[in-house]
Amino acid sequence: MSADAAPTAVSGNAGRTTDRLLGVLMVFAETEEATAAQVAEITGIPVSTVYRMLERLSASGFVQRRDTGPAYGAGPVAVRFAERYRSGALERTSIGPRLARLSHESGELAAFMVPMGTEALCVDAVEGARVLRCCYTRGAVRPLLRGATAEALLAHLPESRREEVYAAYRLPAARVRGLEAAHPLVRERGVAVSESALDEGVWGASSPVLDDSGALKGVVTVMAPAALTERRRPYYVRLVKEAARDLSGGTI
Repeated sequence: MSADAAPTAVSGNAGRTTDRLLGVLMVFAETEEATAAQVAEITGIPVSTVYRMLERLSASGFVQRRDTGPAYGAGPVAVRFAERYRSGALERTSIGPRLARLSHESGELAAFMVPMGTEALCVDAVEGARVLRCCYTRGAVRPLLRGATAEALLAHLPESRREEVYAAYRLPAARVRGLEAAHPLVRERGVAVSESALDEGVWGASSPVLDDSGALKGVVTVMAPAALTERRRPYYVRLVKEAARDLSGGTI
């Protein structure tokens, strides 16, 4: 071996370690918490190596061990990174102001959701005139399984992405057929609606935001108390579709 071969080998090992660390971090970008064994299964990294990497990431604040068990989750440093990214991204877009307008016009909670792996991530949310107890708050993630948001996202995701979601949650064939059968109507109407799908007594409507090529960027969602707003639902549907149309096309 020549004298200058060693640095290349070291560099290659360092690069491999970095890739593995990033792979471990990506697990916590996709899921709220995971054990070392689960991280090893997802990444293909030996579990003993995963433990060492989690120790390094814990020491630097990127991940932290849960108090209630053996699982790990995002640490304070990772959370600060995410919040800074979210704040900076929203400052450069029209999402926040358009959500604020939608919330003002409807008087209800308005949110912008994006697909993240097998889940829906709430990028931003604006409270309405009345406080609504629901699962969509800024930074919250929910499985892409049920509810207006999940239906609108799934209906506009590529088939390969939908299949990944179905496989991840091990949905039975009958459930998959039911979901797939609903997608054409959602695409035709440009909106999905649901009631008490995630939170009891909450009605929601979601409309897709698409880029210039027609690819999905996210969905705009309005949520309201089901018992108090039945007559206003057509109005909410119109408002959420208008907001999604305003945000579609180009860069938001």
